[in-house]
Amino acid sequence: MQEKNKTLITPESHSITFRESESVEIEINISKDTFELLEEIGEKRDLSPVSLIKLFIGKGLRDLEPELTNKLALKRFKSRKGTEE
Repeated sequence: MQEKNKTLITPESHSITFRESESVEIEINISKDTFELLEEIGEKRDLSPVSLIKLFIGKGLRDLEPELTNKLALKRFKSRKGTEE
């Protein structure tokens, strides 16, 4: 898989790099009202509804299981730096 990186600069001049990783495609059904709300929020933040859903899932996982998500983040970091676990 070819890695695609996207770097954004925040208003505070911080650089954030997003890296593509292997993914799994899923299908979900959500209410029309919820989707319209996602579109409205996404427009304010310059994000697509799909990107916003991914953001919310990631935040929810970090909030619910911080130890597991920290462990995964460390594993990803080490693999990108080429270090052993």
